Amino acid sequence: MKLILPLLFLIFAFNDYAQTGSANTNAPINSYSQLNDSLPQVIYKNSLGSKQKIAWFVNGQLVGEAVTKTINSDQIASINIEKKGVEIDHISYEGTVMITMKEGYHPKLISLNDLKAKYTNLKDSPVLFMFENDIISSDYDKYMVDKNFILQIIVDKVELKDEKLDFYLVKLLTRSEENVRKAKEIRIR
Repeated sequence: MKLILPLLFLIFAFNDYAQTGSANTNAPINSYSQLNDSLPQVIYKNSLGSKQKIAWFVNGQLVGEAVTKTINSDQIASINIEKKGVEIDHISYEGTVMITMKEGYHPKLISLNDLKAKYTNLKDSPVLFMFENDIISSDYDKYMVDKNFILQIIVDKVELKDEKLDFYLVKLLTRSEENVRKAKEIRIR
């Protein structure tokens, strides 16, 4: 009798956890969450959507938003934002951002195409620019950078023989504290 009670408990417990047969095969399986956990997440950064256009100025010069990534933020004296619409050269903007640099600091703005012509020997070669870790997909004639704040220009040739594609990847690194520190590190191999 003492063995029957534990034996019955084991049978019911085993029956609960190890059921097989037609009753259990039609139970819904949450394969979506299991499947998604094993797949990489794909994110499309350049989605088609209406993005508000903002007119960006540095010391009164229309420069585009991209220059904000390449100017030394320690040298910014003030930022003024106006949320009213404005039209410049037949282009409508939703607002303006006026950046004034500290007295004595004058950014030397240069387009990516001019930077390519002045500092590399790539001339008419196809080029893809990368700023820090972001690929630049803007117009290279209008994408302005402050050449005072560029630490390194790294040129890598990319040859994809299967796709019959050759181009140069030009990486721009700024004079941020982290990049300067990394550039000064001595690497022993």
